[in-house]
Amino acid sequence: MYDNKITSVHLDVLKEIGNIGAAHAATALSTLLNKKIDMKVPKVEMVSFDEMMDLAGGPERVVAGIYLRIEGDVTGSMFFVLPVEQANRFIRRLIQDESFDFQTGEVSEIGVSAMQELGNIL
Repeated sequence: MYDNKITSVHLDVLKEIGNIGAAHAATALSTLLNKKIDMKVPKVEMVSFDEMMDLAGGPERVVAGIYLRIEGDVTGSMFFVLPVEQANRFIRRLIQDESFDFQTGEVSEIGVSAMQELGNIL
């Protein structure tokens, strides 16, 4: 569970930070992919790991995700989760390899590196 000291004001601040970051990420992705990127205002919630899995579609849904550990004055974790089909489309376009597929079990090092860079941007 999360720390009960987190208030709605804190969540609003995190949402605004996420909104600014998402706008920068959308611009960077648009440049990388040479395509217009639409974004929605990020949703900020404090949830348990199990709740996060439900938000991602449940334990049976296959997703591609990036786990980000936050350290420094404030510590925590963030997940960036995409349906695997959408992650495949991003990576195929980034590495210009239409055969890339996370579900094959044998993904290229460059594809994994591209996914990690996507996480860095976001």
